[in-house]
Amino acid sequence: MDLYTRLLLGVTAFAVLGYISFVYGSCAGDPDCHVRTCGRQLCGVVYNHPQDRPAP
Repeated sequence: MDLYTRLLLGVTAFAVLGYISFVYGSCAGDPDCHVRTCGRQLCGVVYNHPQDRPAP
């Protein structure tokens, strides 16, 4: 594997990990945000607006 291929693989891995950490990391700090699961897999992030929550 040459240097150019390693560079492209490294940049791709950095971009994917950066995206995942940005989306799921920013959701972790928000109380209205939670991760949606589909069976045993993570499907995405769901944001519940305060007006959509039932009153206590």
